[in-house]
Amino acid sequence: MAERHETEETRAGETHPPPLTTEQFEASPEFRHMKTGMRKLLKVRKAELDERVQAAKEASPRTGNPRAPGAKSRR
Repeated sequence: MAERHETEETRAGETHPPPLTTEQFEASPEFRHMKTGMRKLLKVRKAELDERVQAAKEASPRTGNPRAPGAKSRR
């Protein structure tokens, strides 16, 4: 008697569509809804963003260090 090797999909009687491409996923209504919601959640006022950037620059250990990683050489 030959043994049949079935996948879980066929054993459960379910078939699944092929995975979406990136373009199809981004065009889906679910993704657009999530993207809109995330934009509302992550919105930061320009003034607050400027304050955060300035505070980060002032608190940076690289400030004033000419040998800091990423510092431009002054020739």
